[in-house]
Amino acid sequence: MQMLSRFRPAESGGARRDSVRQPIPDASHSEAATEEFTTWSRPRTLLFIGRWGFGVGRWALAFRMFTLKTAAFPTTAPELTRCLNESLRDLFNLPKDPVSVREVSYPHLASLAVSLDRAQLRGQPPPVPSPGGKTAPALQVDTFSARGSAMSVGPAAIDFSLEAQHLDLHRGYDADGNVVLILHRAAEGRIEISASPSDIEALIGEVARTEAGKHGVAIDRVQLSLRSNSPRSLAAEIRLRAKKLFVSTSLRITGQLDLDEELNAKVSGLDCIGEGAIAGIACGILKPHLQKIDGREFSLLSLPLGEVRLRDVRIAAGDKLSIAAEFGSA
Repeated sequence: MQMLSRFRPAESGGARRDSVRQPIPDASHSEAATEEFTTWSRPRTLLFIGRWGFGVGRWALAFRMFTLKTAAFPTTAPELTRCLNESLRDLFNLPKDPVSVREVSYPHLASLAVSLDRAQLRGQPPPVPSPGGKTAPALQVDTFSARGSAMSVGPAAIDFSLEAQHLDLHRGYDADGNVVLILHRAAEGRIEISASPSDIEALIGEVARTEAGKHGVAIDRVQLSLRSNSPRSLAAEIRLRAKKLFVSTSLRITGQLDLDEELNAKVSGLDCIGEGAIAGIACGILKPHLQKIDGREFSLLSLPLGEVRLRDVRIAAGDKLSIAAEFGSA
């Protein structure tokens, strides 16, 4: 799930001006505050936002992969349930155990369900596990579902759902020697991750205020505008207003994000537009850094998919920003 910051994509061509919020009034002009303003404003702050935001998305997608806190594969359905609950409790604060299992004849399961409604993420999402070596068959699951409504991610909340039919799960091992369950085959499935623009604004604002505060800069307003260009293309812009002592300035960071059928994202059209003398200087310093990541591609998945293939990938901006895809084995 690396760069929510890059969701601040830009208006393209004939973008409707009524879809963008009104400019924030600029205040006074002083070059004295510019250096410290740009110190925290650089893309490392944007990348930090992105790692947090898409990190959550990756873990939502990573319900194709379960890490168990054991080196020995569970030999019964109750043992499997316990291990899965322990792993998810390491990631989230949960009011109750989230996993329920019904078996046909273990390791054949009739259903495996995960409920993470109102779960609270513990800090930033950890790296998605990367099992090495060969994998071996582990479980058959007739019906799988994982859902989370209003999952807390810092000041923001996300919703996600994943449903799949007739799964084959393989097992491998991570760098610590723990068992990792990996989706190897699925007849069909669908995943969707969504968040409201206001929640994304809150997440951007929290990170920006933390980073800016280290340099005596206060962020008193963050505004995000999103617009769908096509089923796999999103345009948006972020407006920030920052203050240093009695000096304030406004910036607009714009760009575009495009997805392909493998959930690879390409960032393009990154730009910084300043409103006022200080912002103009700040953007002049920021633009070379934005150019370094303009046109870059990154994966929202970074997971082994076995024989599973994605299809009908979509990104949309409306009441919520959502990424959805269907998947299945060829």
